[in-house]
Amino acid sequence: MLPKPQRLNLKKDFKWVASGRKLETQYLKLFVKTGSNQIPKVGIAISAKSFNKANERNRARRLVSSAFESVYLNLPENINILVLPKRGVLNVKSDLVLLDLEELLKHEKIIN
Repeated sequence: MLPKPQRLNLKKDFKWVASGRKLETQYLKLFVKTGSNQIPKVGIAISAKSFNKANERNRARRLVSSAFESVYLNLPENINILVLPKRGVLNVKSDLVLLDLEELLKHEKIIN
């Protein structure tokens, strides 16, 4: 899990980032918005409708969090990202989630 200063924490921050550009992959839905922050910030929102059981929500959060830990150092400093995992993320290993995320970020020219 990313340290607290590197995460989106407030409800108003989540809503602000959700009004940004929407990107979608097979396993993730991302909202990206640039701001005036000095470090990249990442927030993970898990829907209880999509993931019925707490262990499913926790697994989805861990998979997405580990993928972002791997790419965090490559993110630009003023970016804010909100991630909503899709139900299919539970059926794959963490390296596939990471590959999916990296491909999207490279395609959108967010990372090199």
